[in-house]
Amino acid sequence: MALIEVSVVPVGTGSPSIGDYIADAVRVLDEAGVPYELTAMGTLLEAEVKQALPLIQKMHEAAFKRGAVRVLSTIVIDDRRDKAVTIRSKVASVKRRLKRSRAQ
Repeated sequence: MALIEVSVVPVGTGSPSIGDYIADAVRVLDEAGVPYELTAMGTLLEAEVKQALPLIQKMHEAAFKRGAVRVLSTIVIDDRRDKAVTIRSKVASVKRRLKRSRAQ
């Protein structure tokens, strides 16, 4: 299972607001039933890479369907194969380390 961060940014929308475009992109994950976490700057998802890439393409295309004339999408893939990780487990690991460093 990989952790993937994707950011879809429509350009040339005629408005500084892009919330509707982002909602369309995230709806792709909702409909696919993929675990995800929406953040202020992107969306994190948990999926196998081969499952995620077609979904990311649909997320990218969703902005064009809404009328964007240009779309910039950024993808970061953390594909760890020695142990299972989730969004929550990765955050918890860092928080444990912070707690230990504060106790020292």
